[in-house]
Amino acid sequence: MSTLVLRSIFSLFTGVVLLTLLSPDVEGQTIKMTVGQAGVNPGTSLYFIAQKENLFAKHGLDVKIIETTTTSAVQAMVGGSMEVALGAGAAFVTATLEGSPPFVVVSSWINVFPYAIVARKEIAKVQDLKGKTGQVGATFGSAPDVALRFGLSKMGLDPERDVRLTQMARPDWANVMAQIERGDVQFSVLPPPYDRMGEKRGFHTLFSMPDLGIPWQQNGEWVQKSYVASNREAVVRFVRVVADAMKVYFGQKEKTLTYLSEFLGSNREDTEYAYQVFAKWADRNPRPTAESIRNTLVAIKSTTPKAATADPASFIDTSIIDQLIKEGYFK
Repeated sequence: MSTLVLRSIFSLFTGVVLLTLLSPDVEGQTIKMTVGQAGVNPGTSLYFIAQKENLFAKHGLDVKIIETTTTSAVQAMVGGSMEVALGAGAAFVTATLEGSPPFVVVSSWINVFPYAIVARKEIAKVQDLKGKTGQVGATFGSAPDVALRFGLSKMGLDPERDVRLTQMARPDWANVMAQIERGDVQFSVLPPPYDRMGEKRGFHTLFSMPDLGIPWQQNGEWVQKSYVASNREAVVRFVRVVADAMKVYFGQKEKTLTYLSEFLGSNREDTEYAYQVFAKWADRNPRPTAESIRNTLVAIKSTTPKAATADPASFIDTSIIDQLIKEGYFK
């Protein structure tokens, strides 16, 4: 073999070694992410638990959590300033149908409407809400708004004609309860433990939405389809964090109650009530289902006509959960 050939082989070998040494280890890199959290209730507590347990760092993530609404999260994700958002599907599905880059849900552990519809004590039944003003508890188009409208329609009221609805910039359940007490509004939706706290103030619970038995994608991780395709490792790591936080929620009650009291700003009795009802509603395997998205499409079709013919499966990516199941999660 000639000296020239040997030199070429040596140079090639040296280049490969240097490239290997200098190339970043993708699996070992810390990945930065900005994540939106829509709402404050036990169903949105997993990120708080993850922070307390240092689970993001455990899985190689540097995560900034921003409290937001689903409608604001859509705007941030389309604008490139947010990668993942926790919330219900209405805003993401609507945006996709209206022409934004498509969104998909990759994980969802709460798949019911986790709200009670409550009213001032003088309002005895749902039909008494006619002509009254209700607070949706967030922005129009967000999860509480869609839930309230859907619930009213299921109970025989037209939310567009029979009542007047107002919105607020972000979920603030203490403010909602104060508005009801003052009489600024006469009814609203409240998640646990705020429904229980409202009853202590004399509010009347008209009905509990989970009792309607309607599958509904409520608390789950939404991402842009393109982000999953180009940053799959980041999404996989993030859902591993969610899975580990779920283990804490279901397996370490006392620790979780301590975290929830801080997260919710509630006392022990109210916190335990909220913990128990969400534990009852939660799915131990957060694999998204077409049925829950189908009801989202039903709920928004009056304002988004394309929802009437949309395929629920197109808004779901189960591949991340399926991978984690193979890794031993969600047994």
